[in-house]
Amino acid sequence: MPRNYVRKNVRALWSEEDLRNAIEDLRNGRGSVREVSRTYNVPARTLMRRMSSGNLSKEKLGRKCCLTLVHEASLVKYIQNMEKHGFAITSVDVKKLAFSFATKNNIPHNFNIDKKQAGHDWFVSFMQRHPELSIRKAQGMSIARAQGMNKDECGRYFDLLGKILTENDLVNTPRKIFNIDESGLQLNNNPGKVVATKGAKTVNCVTSGEKGETVSVIACVNAEGHF
Repeated sequence: MPRNYVRKNVRALWSEEDLRNAIEDLRNGRGSVREVSRTYNVPARTLMRRMSSGNLSKEKLGRKCCLTLVHEASLVKYIQNMEKHGFAITSVDVKKLAFSFATKNNIPHNFNIDKKQAGHDWFVSFMQRHPELSIRKAQGMSIARAQGMNKDECGRYFDLLGKILTENDLVNTPRKIFNIDESGLQLNNNPGKVVATKGAKTVNCVTSGEKGETVSVIACVNAEGHF
């Protein structure tokens, strides 16, 4: 299957709006079936069939998706939840997840049984159907740091910070409030690309705390922005 599908025929080039307008013209006697068919580019047989059935929805052409929109919505929610908890998943993980989902729910599919994952074409189409997702470069985050980012720890930090600022009369003197932080630049840690929510400011991927060679940088800046 080509990556970018190119139509090879002129079937169903009309829109649902064209169909509704054509049927309305026929019902109001604004022309014959053949005349209305030429005006809106809707086949005469289609007009007559849709008028009698009352179905004004346009049928989708081509192979049907293995997973419904409801099923895929569950996958999207799972992907976003994993991302929020620091375990963003790769495109291969998404393909394996789709295969596992279809298999466990007895959904007929044409995924690769040997590799136990969906194909690349399915993944590309899945991403196109869900523009809220995108391929991003993940940032490594140690397990220790991930465990420290919770509601209780953050609450205790800000309670202590407020107490110190008040006791030292620093609330209205930002030039005296400094923050110092050490950042380690990993020379051999390179998380791959993952599937994440489009527009997300940062995408973290938890990695082992035991790394290779590291270059440490210490920066100090006050609340007014001066280093």
